[in-house]
Amino acid sequence: MDRTFLALGALLGMFGVILGAVGAHLVHPDDTHKAYAIFETALRFQFYHALGLLLIGVSAAQLNARAWLRAAGWLMFAGVLLFSGSLYLMTLFGLHAIDVLAPFGGSALILSWLLYFIAIIRSRP
Repeated sequence: MDRTFLALGALLGMFGVILGAVGAHLVHPDDTHKAYAIFETALRFQFYHALGLLLIGVSAAQLNARAWLRAAGWLMFAGVLLFSGSLYLMTLFGLHAIDVLAPFGGSALILSWLLYFIAIIRSRP
């Protein structure tokens, strides 16, 4: 197992719960439906990719493709920071100029899943 990605996945999950609670008090569907939807998207993607990091961490014990898994894990973590992080900053603090980072984060997330796929198919028993 790769403890780094297990730990990062657990931290993203924990912060997802914290941010979900904060968002429930600060971002209301009644205020602006768009801001609420953006916040919910950031939170949902954070949780999905927290689970993805846990999967990568557990896969390290089964797959003989450590370099691919490490690249996938770090890219996934960076993608969450860029994608979800920029959406959080936009909705919670009104920093709309930072929304240009979200597509880079989304691209990093897509690429991380591709690298995870490559790790699986290139792994030798």
